[in-house]
Amino acid sequence: MTTHVTTDQIQQLFSRHRLRCTRQRRALYEALISTRSHPTADQLFQKVAHSEQDISLATVYNTLEAFCRAGLAQKLLGRGGSTRYDAATHNHLHLRDAQSDTVTDVPDSIGERILKNIPQHILTDLEKELGFRITQLQIELVGQFADTKDAANLAVNRTMEASSS
Repeated sequence: MTTHVTTDQIQQLFSRHRLRCTRQRRALYEALISTRSHPTADQLFQKVAHSEQDISLATVYNTLEAFCRAGLAQKLLGRGGSTRYDAATHNHLHLRDAQSDTVTDVPDSIGERILKNIPQHILTDLEKELGFRITQLQIELVGQFADTKDAANLAVNRTMEASSS
């Protein structure tokens, strides 16, 4: 996920995914790709409302749904029915702190090792037995950070890594 994208790059991306590129959609997408904290719609609304004063919360929800349908984002369901959004749509793992409901990405170097070690024959057996074609793997590791500051620090560090790429 990159945070340094131009307006032209976003327009091209939206065009490839058959989405109209409006000022509000562009601002919302820029806000989503600029973080790895997996924000809620409310959090994204707060982030863009200062620059897009005429944006409504309903527009944010509708736009996030459009991003998900187009494959530009994915939903992560949280406790209590809350939904978080992730612009990284490739197969990767998440850590969810059960106490705070904080979600962050597992570092790719570790996540890729876990994903590569899932035996393909097990996935094939699952597909055959259930008549289900697997198109994506989403793995969420749920637990608790030893210190609540660890969760916040990991999210901040992952966001800083994303902005430097």
